[in-house]
Amino acid sequence: TIDVYTDAAWRSTDKVAGCGLHYTDPDTCSRHQGTSSEAFVVSTLMAEAIAVREALLQARTLHLSKICIKSDNQVLINALISKNHPVELYGINLDIETLYSAFSLVMFVFIPRSLNSTAVG
Repeated sequence: TIDVYTDAAWRSTDKVAGCGLHYTDPDTCSRHQGTSSEAFVVSTLMAEAIAVREALLQARTLHLSKICIKSDNQVLINALISKNHPVELYGINLDIETLYSAFSLVMFVFIPRSLNSTAVG
């Protein structure tokens, strides 16, 4: 199972989000990093959800089959696990659920911010 650390930053002034992703294979110690940005993002929570969606898209491109998404945003992780979506995340979380089918295993895990430094570099 590949660990995928995700994090996002959001600027409220211009509604732009930046996402950081870090993939680690604990068995081989191999690593892959990625970044992305997106405009018209309305909140920090939405930015974090976009980071998870981007992580899944990149993991699919990398042909990964088993991934564990790790985020320091507990509200988002709880929403993804329970499938009880806040209204602002409804469309993004549906995208995330659709992407599940590309993988044999997807897990979502909350981690403290102090353990998520690899996603932000």
